[in-house]
Amino acid sequence: MKIAIVENEWIYTQNLQSLLKQWSEEKQTTLDVSCFENGASFLNATQKEFFHLVFMDIQMEEMDGLTCAKKLREMGFNGSIVFLTAFSEYVFEGYHVQALNYLLKPVSYAKISACLNYKYQELYDEHYIFRNGNDIIQIPYSKIICFSSANHYTEIITPDATYQQLEPIKGILSRLPARFHSCHRTAIINEEHVSMIRGHEVVLSNGMVIPISRTYLSTIRTMFLNYADRMR
Repeated sequence: MKIAIVENEWIYTQNLQSLLKQWSEEKQTTLDVSCFENGASFLNATQKEFFHLVFMDIQMEEMDGLTCAKKLREMGFNGSIVFLTAFSEYVFEGYHVQALNYLLKPVSYAKISACLNYKYQELYDEHYIFRNGNDIIQIPYSKIICFSSANHYTEIITPDATYQQLEPIKGILSRLPARFHSCHRTAIINEEHVSMIRGHEVVLSNGMVIPISRTYLSTIRTMFLNYADRMR
């Protein structure tokens, strides 16, 4: 995974490099990290190489991070941007350039780890693959709203279609990335498609309402709050 750090204060660059190294060692994977002191040098570098994830300081001289990010999107960049700043009032500005997240300095390992885990899953755990008769089907994880038990089958529900897999739902969760959670013995939901927690029910992006059993209620509420916090 190729990562760029665009930060004009070396102390913050060093801290972020240390956190990235810690994550890569725990994940046992390699990160290719490049550091830039200003937006101009970073934009110049993107003419020659692509970055999957960019950690961008907002307060920089000559060209601030928001301006740099806008220019980056105008150039066709479709990777992920995470803004870094000491000032919380910039948080809503990040939405204009589809920022993955907005982190206050000094950043914590938990926050950095959440961003890296999300991006890692997006890049390397992209599709759910299963057999349906003689067909092998793959569905992007981001498209899967939920898995629902249907007798001996499991229904895989997406915005465009519903698929059937001849396997009980209880054996599926262990093979899914961390964005998926059991909310009932008959259902697994994708946190990215949760619109609302309403009492003992979860409302999904397609309007489906699924009950939350007492066993999972606390976990699902915590999941929803943590996800909302990461997306701020």
